[in-house]
Amino acid sequence: MGRPVCSTLSLTIRKAKTAAEIEDAAALYERSGTAAFFWRPVGHFQARDFIAFAQQEEVWLAYMSDALVGILSLFKEENFVHCLYVDPQAQGLGIGRALVDFVRKRIGKPLTLKLDVPNRKAIAFYDTTGWERMTGLDDQGIDDQGIKWARYRLS
Repeated sequence: MGRPVCSTLSLTIRKAKTAAEIEDAAALYERSGTAAFFWRPVGHFQARDFIAFAQQEEVWLAYMSDALVGILSLFKEENFVHCLYVDPQAQGLGIGRALVDFVRKRIGKPLTLKLDVPNRKAIAFYDTTGWERMTGLDDQGIDDQGIKWARYRLS
């Protein structure tokens, strides 16, 4: 199942409650997305886009001490993980896994997500944490920028 959360890591996960928290999450989304998605055009990740998503989604925040280190946004009507990002400086500590586990236990239903096929690091993460690639006709495709995508499910 991959590497567990660091035993000395003090991690707090909670739902975003204020506009300032959503703005902080949006900044992490922009910073992390820009660092990770090198195949996307410059400027693809915009904080304002995340703020718009957050109006229709639950946003979960992971903190180490007072530092925001991870976010997960969930379109709850479909149990769809829209965004899962960990600060580039905090990756590899189990924060993404902890966010998914926390939210999965809270909702008690399977989760789905869609990811860019060029995102090998994310695919490795999902493969080692129990997600399964879906194989239906509508579970893969190419977006408007010519990037292949695939859908995953965590039962």
